[in-house]
Amino acid sequence: MRLFLLAVLTGVLAGCSKGDDLKSAALSVKVHYEGFRPGCVSLTVTDQAEVSRHVTTNVNVSAGPPPGTLSVAVFRQAGWSNDVRVEASAKEQSCDGAQVATAQADASLAKDGITPVELSLSAMDSDGDGFVRLEDQGTDCNDRDANLGGPKAWYPDDDNDGYGNLQLPAKITACEGPALTASRTGDCNDRDSSVHPDQTEFRCDGQDDNCDDVKDESFDVGGTCLNDVQCPGAKVCANGGVACNSTVTPTAYYFDEDGDGKAGADGGVTCGPPPSGTVAEFSDCDESSVYVNKGLPEVCDRLDNNCSGGAPDEGLIGCTYGWLGSSGGGGQPRWSAIAVGQDVAWLAGEDTSNNVLKVQTTVQTPSTCAGGWSAAWVSATGQLFLAGTGGKLASKTLTQSDCTIVTTPGSNAELTGIVGFNSTDGSPPTLYAVSSNGFIFRWVSGSTPVHIATTGINLRAVHAAGGPETMLAVGAKDFGVTDPLARAVRFVSPDAPWQEESLPAGLPSTFLNGVHVVSANYAYAVGNKGIVLERNHGVWRQVTSLPSSVDLTDVVAFGQKALYVTIAQTGAIQFFDGTTWTSVYSNARALRALDASSPTRIGASGDQGVYQFFYRP
Repeated sequence: MRLFLLAVLTGVLAGCSKGDDLKSAALSVKVHYEGFRPGCVSLTVTDQAEVSRHVTTNVNVSAGPPPGTLSVAVFRQAGWSNDVRVEASAKEQSCDGAQVATAQADASLAKDGITPVELSLSAMDSDGDGFVRLEDQGTDCNDRDANLGGPKAWYPDDDNDGYGNLQLPAKITACEGPALTASRTGDCNDRDSSVHPDQTEFRCDGQDDNCDDVKDESFDVGGTCLNDVQCPGAKVCANGGVACNSTVTPTAYYFDEDGDGKAGADGGVTCGPPPSGTVAEFSDCDESSVYVNKGLPEVCDRLDNNCSGGAPDEGLIGCTYGWLGSSGGGGQPRWSAIAVGQDVAWLAGEDTSNNVLKVQTTVQTPSTCAGGWSAAWVSATGQLFLAGTGGKLASKTLTQSDCTIVTTPGSNAELTGIVGFNSTDGSPPTLYAVSSNGFIFRWVSGSTPVHIATTGINLRAVHAAGGPETMLAVGAKDFGVTDPLARAVRFVSPDAPWQEESLPAGLPSTFLNGVHVVSANYAYAVGNKGIVLERNHGVWRQVTSLPSSVDLTDVVAFGQKALYVTIAQTGAIQFFDGTTWTSVYSNARALRALDASSPTRIGASGDQGVYQFFYRP
């Protein structure tokens, strides 16, 4: 029979019947520990008369700081002598941990009654982490840091992300691991340092990024969604993120940008409600021109008016582009200015007799307006307005034999450009004139001109479409130097300075001589050295220019595919269809000015009385 051991954690065993010859004979063993708390205490009792007779009991120690005491009762069994040896050994952490302290005592069991035995275990665990310092045969890697316990298992960590390979066993158990090992395991892809446990799924890629055996759980793959154009679809992985994959074709919408009543400008695509101001029908192939859309008849004007996609003017019988007028000659005035209205055209020029010419169909009526005139504008009623040398402005009605002249205040510089705006209530039009010294004037016919702006630019031309808010003036900053810098300025409001525009970088030194505003979205400017510029939605760019050997004096535009320019050196008119320049008129005498009221009513004028008109009914 062996001894029967019983751990009593809350006191000393009072007694227990074990048979007639074993009546209550027992040891009351108290095991004291200090400096540490064992994870387990092993108590071994050996019969001293026969050491082969021994028994061991393991007692798990409850949590709590040291010091502490365990109480164990030992009962004598048949066949054992009265003399025994009691030994206690303390283990770190658990009964399988390192043995850090031992104590033993010899005792004799009385025939009856309880014999006390006291054992003391001592070791040091300074940081209270349950691991004993190395000096006491413990395994604490740093007994001053409770966060550092005993040796750890270190697993292969080839991607050095702090997590060992899930598929491989530990390389070593130690306080510190070698390079490319980690004390944590669970890495399901040890070739990618961004993949490891203890993180959210961070990319949608069909892979398990946090090693929880679930792929892309953070991204609701397959869930319903709306894509960027509001079409329904399902969520899919795309480039590490989530995209909405839709098989629904959105509807394309268009808006009317040029104000001709037909829509062709890109209004976007969507499966949702139509964007404000758009329609689903495409009916305008050129939103830069009011003379082109699917509802218009084809007209002989070099434009694809009906958006057929074929050659301009297709199907028209007898469509020719002949020019009517005078080729000029000796003794005739230089026509520096031309203004083309709906039913009348005016020419004006140098300070000579008969320096104003009214042209109505084939009837030409000359008259004299004292002064030299550089620019002209005609109102809706056919009234002529002139700007010229000495800061002079003039007006002349269809029936007036002479002209009315006024002088701008504060400047005798040449007025180089003029543009006007018809009133809607029958009152006189409002005009704006620009000068070579950078002044800008506002003039209401019948009143005194007002100086409204000083730009510091040698201005050469001004133009607008619809209202003053579209007005642009062009010229150059020269200040007497040989390399003028092309400049353009824009009207902002009646009370604000005109704002200088940002022109394309890399332009050669040149003057801008002419400007034509098609709409708020499109304008064109031309200058010396063959320069042609387009202002597209507020941004200037250089378009296909003419040879640098020619100076362009003026421009008329009806959209991106219909530009006319005049040339000083060759007396030619060139036409641009959006791709190619073509000569449409040529004369040996320089052309100075160009104007039009529509693509079928165009006029040009120049030196020694030359002027040409392209008229269509």
